[in-house]
Amino acid sequence: MGSVSDYADRGIARLAMKADLSRTFARSPMARTIWNRHLRQRLAQAEDDPPIPQCAVRLYERPDCPVGLVINGHWERGLGNWDLSCPATILLSTGKITTTPGCVAEGLEEL
Repeated sequence: MGSVSDYADRGIARLAMKADLSRTFARSPMARTIWNRHLRQRLAQAEDDPPIPQCAVRLYERPDCPVGLVINGHWERGLGNWDLSCPATILLSTGKITTTPGCVAEGLEEL
């Protein structure tokens, strides 16, 4: 069983990882274009200050198990989140944009 500090350390590590992914997103015009297209297609009303992607994932079956942000895919309106069993477009921490067939076909986990 993990201690409280173990959980806190993992939480801080996740926050740092998401902050790094947010910086990568901010530096990627292509990722922002894909995300903005997703927002226009999926949201009924576009906002003046659109949200940024927040769903971080790890691709376990790829070399070095990269992490990234989901920037397009199948949005579950009722659940208000991504359906990661479906194909998705992901901005990796390296700045590369990739696609995945979904967690059923590839080892993919939300962080």
